Amino acid sequence: MAIIISSSMSDSGKSLVTSALVRHFRGIPFKAQNMSLNSYPTHDGGEIAFIQAFQAMGSGLQPERFMNPILLKPSGKGIEVIFWGESQGNFSPNEYYSRLTTYWEKIRSSVREDMVVESAGGLGEPNFMERDITGFKLMQEGIQAILVLDIDRGGAFASAFGIYQMLPSSVRDKLRGFIINKFRGDEKLLEPAISWLESKTSMKYLGIIPYDDRLRIMAEDSMNVSDLGDGELEVDVVAYPYMSNFNEFHVFEKSNARLRFVTRPSHLSKADLIILPGTRNTKLSLSWLVERGFTEVLRRKPVLGVCGGFQIMGKTLHDPYGLEAGEPSSYEGLNLLPINVRFRRNKVVSLSLGESEYGLIRGYEIRRGEIEYIEGKPLLLITKRNHEHVEIYDGSRNGQYVGLSVHGSLFSEGGRRLLEDFGIKLRAGSIEEEISTSVDKVYHLLRDTLDLDAIEQIYMDSMVKHA
Repeated sequence: MAIIISSSMSDSGKSLVTSALVRHFRGIPFKAQNMSLNSYPTHDGGEIAFIQAFQAMGSGLQPERFMNPILLKPSGKGIEVIFWGESQGNFSPNEYYSRLTTYWEKIRSSVREDMVVESAGGLGEPNFMERDITGFKLMQEGIQAILVLDIDRGGAFASAFGIYQMLPSSVRDKLRGFIINKFRGDEKLLEPAISWLESKTSMKYLGIIPYDDRLRIMAEDSMNVSDLGDGELEVDVVAYPYMSNFNEFHVFEKSNARLRFVTRPSHLSKADLIILPGTRNTKLSLSWLVERGFTEVLRRKPVLGVCGGFQIMGKTLHDPYGLEAGEPSSYEGLNLLPINVRFRRNKVVSLSLGESEYGLIRGYEIRRGEIEYIEGKPLLLITKRNHEHVEIYDGSRNGQYVGLSVHGSLFSEGGRRLLEDFGIKLRAGSIEEEISTSVDKVYHLLRDTLDLDAIEQIYMDSMVKHA
């Protein structure tokens, strides 16, 4: 029992459908390889793509390393490769692919018969097919697949037929069905095209997902970020290059603010709060801020920095191993907070708990930057990392400038009370509660539009060869 949720392109709705089917089958989410700057810690300190953690938590499961064996994080100086939760370092594409066969052997042996598999990008790309460990190679292992087609962009039926024709005959019959996503209008208008595709292939029509604003889950990458909330205050997130872990700002969907992602200083004129989010490359993101002319407006407005954004707000950033800049260097920050940052070889990946004057701050850390205080007092004391007791000072406040390293902190009591100083009221529950509610809503909407009996038969028909 297993199924692959695939498509002809990225951002077609694969993650959405996978989230719902993990809930329906009481299965396990799985994506062999994911390229994303949004990640999340497992309970034992491993790092996986956030969307697989989202799919797990949405069904009451604990995120585990095997759910996303390979996470690729572009850094501007190559690609950081995370394998089985552990950073392997920065590789060029050729260096990564030279190791893929070795990685695949362990991944292949971990595939189970209760998985809902999300493939990456488009299935059947001729230049990539033999290296596609997220879809094609798993079809060779006996797992059957369905396509999620984004009709809002056009070309859905042509791309589905093209994928079917491009797949070798040895796996073509594993492509069992298709779902039409983001449809607006009268479903009857699609009937001729649906019948045509069914007659030309062995795929079965499995239902339609209407275009619906309620069918929105936390964004996986920057190509599908969108504004959130409709309150009277304005919060602007600066979307610089290599922005990471920005899905934590879904907390503003339930608030008295509206949140926008912006790329120009002029867009910040009405901001009541500016957020500098996490970044995979502080040096490039900082250079972009300065070159685009953000410095002046950041000095006039309240600013919250999270992780990499917090580091950028400091005085000096020291990178003795070239982990951020690509070569050993030190560079000046925005000098908004009285801290320095030093990047260490060892990477902190943890579910974290801290104490502050605002209350408990709960979230997660994914960073190499260590905070060094020049003056002032820390904002919080981190007391637990992955359930182990620690004493790590973190965060800083200098008037209207605030920063901390803990992602997801705004879903906790301390984070909510901190933002009250800026007039912002957050009404969201914990991140686990909000994810569960989101997936529950998606599942109940899709349950009414998809042929779940037919999808379940495909799920039951898959027989993983080595299981």
